[in-house]
Amino acid sequence: MPVLRAVLPTAKIAPLGCCWLSLAAVCYNARLEEVGGRLLDYRSRWQQKRRERVTRQRLIIIVAAVVAALVVALSWRGPARPAPSAYRLLGPDVCWLAAGPDFVLVCGRSGRLARIMPDLTLDGVGWGRDFTHPAGFLGRPALAPGLALLPCADVRLRAVDLATGLQAWEIEVGGAVCAVTADADRAYFGSEDGCLYAATAEGSVIWRSELGAKVVAPPLVTEDTVIAATLAGEVICVSRADGGEVWRVETDAPIYAAPRMGPSTILVGDDAGKLHNITREGEFVASFEFEGLVRAPVGVDGTVVVAGDSSGLLVRINPSDMTEMWRARLPGSIAVAPVVLGDTVWCAAGPSLVALNAETGGITARRIAEAETSDLIAAFGRVYWATTDGRVRVIDRP
Repeated sequence: MPVLRAVLPTAKIAPLGCCWLSLAAVCYNARLEEVGGRLLDYRSRWQQKRRERVTRQRLIIIVAAVVAALVVALSWRGPARPAPSAYRLLGPDVCWLAAGPDFVLVCGRSGRLARIMPDLTLDGVGWGRDFTHPAGFLGRPALAPGLALLPCADVRLRAVDLATGLQAWEIEVGGAVCAVTADADRAYFGSEDGCLYAATAEGSVIWRSELGAKVVAPPLVTEDTVIAATLAGEVICVSRADGGEVWRVETDAPIYAAPRMGPSTILVGDDAGKLHNITREGEFVASFEFEGLVRAPVGVDGTVVVAGDSSGLLVRINPSDMTEMWRARLPGSIAVAPVVLGDTVWCAAGPSLVALNAETGGITARRIAEAETSDLIAAFGRVYWATTDGRVRVIDRP
């Protein structure tokens, strides 16, 4: 029995020791896990900072490369700047421009006519909505007293009231009306039916002159005559009073360019790549030969005469003897008339608009658009530039 008493206390104490040992082991393991977690968290933060540092270094390298590429591009292209903010029609569209006393008209081939302010806003326009017609329009609108005259593809000339934006009248002829010129209270327009028409501001036809070929360019109106060019390659002069033929001159190729009055003679280009100088009496003076088609009218301001062709060649010409004064090579076809504004010649070539010194022909500025040029005019001491994406931009100075 003494032995039994000695063993019993030991048997009671042994389970208690095991429990204490297990508890100590659990605490030790927890401590190890805590320390390990801290080590892993520290390592994770260190790796994250390293990744951030590498990312910053890569971004710095990329930005430096982009800046270097921009510097190289700007130095190569010269003083080019992005086009300024613009007014835009509802979608891409070939559009033409006309300027009134305090507004600008934007006419789209799809059949939309918009009136905007000179700063390209709609404030103070007065129209409830744009004038639209499903037939579509074919050229630049002409301005008569209180009216905008629109050449339409559905054999009609339409007049829109400038105060309300509503149609005032229409004239139906034998073919699509391609272009119109307004002078005082009369309108003169050619048609694909081969005739030249004169109409009053009230919409009545005064006379019709059969020319024998399509007329796609606006006629030139002088004091006593109206001069039209045809796709048969003829320049035809008729009386302003009754449409009777005065003289007719043949050229070498179809004529798409509108005839313009120079300092003292008539200037017109053709598809043979020639710019012709014709007197008011219908006599040839001389011709200047270009490299491509001459489909844009000449730009004239006083004695400054500038013309371009489809190859991108722009030339200032002395109109007295048709000799070259300077030339410039532009990056695209010249499809609209250059604009002479003070001592600067503005010329659109493809998606580019270039400003040149009128005396030397040196390029002083360049604008780049996202689409081809469709029209270019000067008004309010500024240049308005339309492109085939339906945008109109205004440029104040080079």
